[in-house]
Amino acid sequence: MEQFKHHVSQHRDGTYSLGISIDQGYMTPEDFTTLSDLAKKYGVTTLMATTAKKISFMDVKEENVNPLWEDLEQAFGSRLCFPKGKVIVCPGSRFCKFATPGRDNHAIGREVERISKAHDAGKVKVGVSCCPLGCAMPRVRDLGILATARGWMLTIGGNGGAKPGVGEVIAQDLTEEELLALLDKVYQYFQENKNGKERTIRTVERLGIDHLKAAILK
Repeated sequence: MEQFKHHVSQHRDGTYSLGISIDQGYMTPEDFTTLSDLAKKYGVTTLMATTAKKISFMDVKEENVNPLWEDLEQAFGSRLCFPKGKVIVCPGSRFCKFATPGRDNHAIGREVERISKAHDAGKVKVGVSCCPLGCAMPRVRDLGILATARGWMLTIGGNGGAKPGVGEVIAQDLTEEELLALLDKVYQYFQENKNGKERTIRTVERLGIDHLKAAILK
């Protein structure tokens, strides 16, 4: 198999899908025109909007994977997001009337991406919501970040897979600086304690939530 520039998924028929995140889902009409033009250029017949607010090119031929990635990088540059895992944000205070004033989940999402790249913590899914209603489904993500009137809340251990689970509140009423410092400790914890590709909820189940709290809250 050819070495690809970024992660892709292979389909049964031998084609591949490329999932791209542009500004965490905040896109312009012109962005969609560019994506459409690239799909036509490479013979892609299906585009899919995913639950992670990505756009996937669904039937890319192997020889077109890297050229398509290169065109996407040229078109969108630093607006393309490549976290280790998935970072999902809600519409936020710019668009949602329920959003907590003064909380910028888009900026927090960018910081989560940065922190994720600094660690080898495996596939960590993160939901960032600007209010406790949680439209980014933070409570069933590995890490959940929610804004409240008193600060940020962090939950750990959610899971939406075959064994669903709701994350436990680890800390709340955090400033942005406190939240980011704690997230750095969380990623370091899972980097040091996970077994292979073990998901975060399984690590927590194996070692216990008190073990995690003792490590990151000391």
